[in-house]
Amino acid sequence: MAARSPSLPRGVARQRNAGREAGGGGGLLRSIALLLGIALSLATMLSSTWLSLVPLLLLAVGAGLKYPGQGKFGVKAFLAVLALATVLVLLFLFATVPPLYLSWISLFGFLLLLSLGSPKRLLLFLALLVAVPLLLAALKGYFTVTSCNIVRVGSPEELKSLFSNPGSVVLVGHAMADAIAHAQLSPNERVAEWEEVVIDGAPYWIFAVTPLNTIAENYVSKLILVHVQTGEVRAIPVRMPVGSGLWLANNIEMRTLLATAQPVGNTYPFLHDGKPYFAACANTLAYLGLVECPGEVYVYDESGNVRVSRQFSGDASMPENYDWEYLDWYVKEWLYYLSGLSPVSFTLFPRGFLWIPASPYSQDLLNMTLLLPGRLGGTVRVYFGVSPNNPNSVVSIIVVNNTGVYYYDVKGLGIYSPFYVQSLVQARLPAISGGYLYARYAQLIYSSGYLWVVPIYARTNVVSLWGLAVVNATNPSEMSIHQYSPSYGSYADFLTAAIAPGAAQAGRQLCEVILGNVTRTLQFVYKGDTYLVLEVDGKLLYATPDIGFEAFAKLLTVRSGDRVRLCVSGGRIVQVAEP
Repeated sequence: MAARSPSLPRGVARQRNAGREAGGGGGLLRSIALLLGIALSLATMLSSTWLSLVPLLLLAVGAGLKYPGQGKFGVKAFLAVLALATVLVLLFLFATVPPLYLSWISLFGFLLLLSLGSPKRLLLFLALLVAVPLLLAALKGYFTVTSCNIVRVGSPEELKSLFSNPGSVVLVGHAMADAIAHAQLSPNERVAEWEEVVIDGAPYWIFAVTPLNTIAENYVSKLILVHVQTGEVRAIPVRMPVGSGLWLANNIEMRTLLATAQPVGNTYPFLHDGKPYFAACANTLAYLGLVECPGEVYVYDESGNVRVSRQFSGDASMPENYDWEYLDWYVKEWLYYLSGLSPVSFTLFPRGFLWIPASPYSQDLLNMTLLLPGRLGGTVRVYFGVSPNNPNSVVSIIVVNNTGVYYYDVKGLGIYSPFYVQSLVQARLPAISGGYLYARYAQLIYSSGYLWVVPIYARTNVVSLWGLAVVNATNPSEMSIHQYSPSYGSYADFLTAAIAPGAAQAGRQLCEVILGNVTRTLQFVYKGDTYLVLEVDGKLLYATPDIGFEAFAKLLTVRSGDRVRLCVSGGRIVQVAEP
């Protein structure tokens, strides 16, 4: 005879049945909430707005319904809401996650809640959690450059005029400029941000300074400018309520993120018409966040007022109305996926896959960016692409200015990589006592051919400019290294002497800058060549037409009493700085 199960008291049985009925209703409500949350997560991925917070809030409610505990939501729901609030506070504090990506977090959260009832579904969810983000991150660059191609192809001949200005060569490096800027600080100030920008046609290191305690004094107190060639320093007192390194909504990244709900990239201070500004570059997310394109630049004045300008709009009131930090990533992806130039096309497998051959155009981006003054006074940034098969040779130059991004195929020019040239220069540097020499900031200029100018710094107890190396960019064996001496005058005069015609040839003596008044002029012909002789402060100096037609013609106009600045080697005039 089978044993009978013990009967339950009538009240207990009634309570258990009621719980089952309530659980059935709760299960339906949970399913509706989870499906609604998934739909809202997908819908808010279509554009980056603060509506992405809605599915995140619904996720906390769904977690409470999944595990009700005691009462309507219970302790677990309260903890879920508390955890959500903590996450949101952290996101606002650091301003690093655009709202659209919160929709992705919500989507995976809802999928996790759906998978908790079954081990198989949970295992599938964990596999998706690992595979999907990695796959999307890998494809983001390809999706961006194919749907948001902002690069135009130009003629390499345009580069000669772009690189013909030696005034862009950095002689005072960042380490030197940083020491100069810190000498302008009070004990209660700190440098919050630094940048290199072009102001009034000249490149400067610019430092934004804030008080140490930005909770009590939440403003930018000073801007410090250091000229990249002369080291001249200017400290400009300001009181800007929006800027870098400030607290909460006064922080320019936080302020711009709250206003745009878009990813915020580069931020920088600058001066225009003598007035200080801060700029923040915001970019636009599209296609579920898999594509990121240039958006707007938000410019804050000294009162905290903001105006908005599209990136690459040609706005001459800003030194760079584009996000160069974003372009560091974009140009790298553009070069990597490149598969053709006429017309520009891309491939998902740039280095080949199975029967797909490697693209001959696919390139790697050098981790080096040059800054040049633009024709309209803006900031031009220059990138270099190299072939993965020959990283010692530059195959492309990418130029970015306020109007766009331009690609130049320079394989035919035969320009060597700046890192390769720097390594050659470094190998030839002598040892010094109490420190060491290092070559940095190789910069390309055009002066009767392409040259790499490489500043050489001495690091002892301070960092100082030791000298310059001038290297033929297409034949690095033609190299000359010159040590700086105060007898050459300023750093700019020293640079002028170093890049004088023929100065880059191996073994050629560096010319000396002579500034003085002309007391006598003579002309004569010897063996068919016209010679011009100037007496400058008692020194007889001569020149022949092979210094260049324009330079020689300038000298022919010189008269007694004129003041001139000449670059002289062995009594021969090799370059004319004045008149």
